[in-house]
Amino acid sequence: MKNIYKTLLVCLTVCLTVVSFSGYAGNKDRSGQAGAQHLLIDPWARSNGWSGACIAEIRGIEALYSNVAGIAFIKGTDFAFSRTQYFSGSNCGISINSFGIAQGLRKTNKETGSVTDLGTIGISIFNMGFGNIPVTTVEQPDGTSAIFSPKLNYIGIHYAKSFNRYIHGGVSVKIVNESISDLKANGVAIDAGIQYVSGAYENFKIGITLKNIGLPISYKGDGLTIRGEVVNTDYELSLEQRSAASELPSMLCLGLSYDFLIFGGDYKNMSKEDLKQEGLTRNDADHRFTLAGSFTANAYSRDIFAIGLEYGLKQFFMVRAGFAMENLAFVKDEAGELDHVVLSPDNMYAGPSAGVTFAAPLSKKGNQRLYIDYSYRFTKQYKGNHYMSLRITL
Repeated sequence: MKNIYKTLLVCLTVCLTVVSFSGYAGNKDRSGQAGAQHLLIDPWARSNGWSGACIAEIRGIEALYSNVAGIAFIKGTDFAFSRTQYFSGSNCGISINSFGIAQGLRKTNKETGSVTDLGTIGISIFNMGFGNIPVTTVEQPDGTSAIFSPKLNYIGIHYAKSFNRYIHGGVSVKIVNESISDLKANGVAIDAGIQYVSGAYENFKIGITLKNIGLPISYKGDGLTIRGEVVNTDYELSLEQRSAASELPSMLCLGLSYDFLIFGGDYKNMSKEDLKQEGLTRNDADHRFTLAGSFTANAYSRDIFAIGLEYGLKQFFMVRAGFAMENLAFVKDEAGELDHVVLSPDNMYAGPSAGVTFAAPLSKKGNQRLYIDYSYRFTKQYKGNHYMSLRITL
């Protein structure tokens, strides 16, 4: 059975990789043509500290965006709230609020006492607000004293399951909404992800996720309706214009990560073979260094490479940093010869990021903890993004 799972994983990896280099080729000429761009914004502090390099590494409620398969590791209750100050210094008043909760499902056999893992189910809410914007017209360019407030939202329903100790998979269905006072667009997007865990201490991981797959969306509402007079009559008619449909910003992400573990205490002087016999994992290490990398194939923008490094002191303190860059742009002169190479010409997020996590136990026994996460991500314009998350595991 173990060999069957591994064979399926390899086949899935090959198939998705082929798709990534054909259908998701990172075509810059298609930039700006997709709708629902807020589906590309990661609202969680921990994963932003990695610059998104944690596709294979991410676990817990923060995995709802990066790779839904990561919530399969939740065995109890996990919920979190995140607040993002987006493009600080821009005076636009852009803010993002995100909430997620997940519950591990188990079934206990009353006769034998054995516990069956039924997977993990979760729900998330994403809300992006732009504050109050003055309404201007051609006749009143300085404002009409009216205001409007755009809203970008989605509600996600998530499910993930551990098929065995090595393979974990998940799927998400997101109901997408974009709206102002007289216009709105609705759609449905689907995510699917898988994580493979291996190594002597379960310290080698592979992650694959396909995100934002769905039908095109278009705007509807009174904002597309105008009043017009019929020629040579006194009659007025309402004329409704049609909005062009936009594709969803689909993407494919591939990731790898590896944990370098240092065991202390009773395990300090044990041989490597003895440590394997103990069945230790990263959660038992006194010190952990995790190196992670990812490749994101975007259907409507350039591809992105990211790398990240995290240090963990037991389960109580973690600090991380990451760096993201686009694939290189080769600029030619008038004669068609290579003139120069541009690194990260378009991506707002290209560059470094950093984050820190503090964890406090909520009980003397068990894994109940309170996590406080903060991350800062540099942006090409303005003063970067600030992310703050509060997470509780029960």
